[in-house]
Amino acid sequence: MHRFTNLTQHRLWLIASLLWLASLVPAQAEEPIKLTLGGTPASFHYMSTLLTRSLSHQGYSVDITNLGNMPTTRLEVLLEQGSIDTLILGQTPARSERFLNVQVGMTDNLVNHRILFIPPDSQPQYDHVSTLDDFIALGKVAGMGQAWGDKLIWETNDLPVQGVPGDWKRLYHMVASGLRGVDYLPRGAHEIVREWPQQQELAVEQNLVFVYDRDHILYVTPTRPELHTLLDTVMKAAYQDGVIRDVANELFGEVYEPPVNLHQRRVITLVTQPG
Repeated sequence: MHRFTNLTQHRLWLIASLLWLASLVPAQAEEPIKLTLGGTPASFHYMSTLLTRSLSHQGYSVDITNLGNMPTTRLEVLLEQGSIDTLILGQTPARSERFLNVQVGMTDNLVNHRILFIPPDSQPQYDHVSTLDDFIALGKVAGMGQAWGDKLIWETNDLPVQGVPGDWKRLYHMVASGLRGVDYLPRGAHEIVREWPQQQELAVEQNLVFVYDRDHILYVTPTRPELHTLLDTVMKAAYQDGVIRDVANELFGEVYEPPVNLHQRRVITLVTQPG
């Protein structure tokens, strides 16, 4: 009887131990988080890497579907409809009304360090610029996508800007031609790193960086409020624990190399709200 009791106690202890070990494995690991994304190959790579690392940091596995490359305006329609789940965008009042937002900077402040694409022969016109007033005096017109968040920032700082509806990539040729009413195209530091090797008809302005205090954020489809709740928690932890910074440094370390040389530029500070 004593031996039977010991054996029973041993089995109960073993079962209890297995149950305790099972409790240490996050329940969320059993089912991957399914995400459908879209965008340019470069933006998709960054977004999918960032979301995968951030969710993995909290014990989640991820299953991502890529809908492919399409204009931002189309992606926003798909986000509203629920055909894609998340999108990294500049914050605007209109977007915040249409989508659920996660108030966390998604690029480690690289996107709000703006460097200019200009026609190759126009660099001397910018060489003397040191202040915002110097730049305004040039009378140069920026070209941007109509829905870009920094279009509002340029306007707030009395910088002329022409918004282009539809696919903003037309701006590369518009700037290069010098005949379409736009003189330069501002791009985030991490964006211009990827783009300048493909844009042989344009030059990277050598001296200036326009800086404002507003990183891009993560917008989530309103059709999945439970996903928004999850990503709000996950991305805040990713910011706090340095995951976002690590991913940005890993994928965009070239911002500190020629021709971008982010740390060697004259800073022109822009405000995000009227003063």
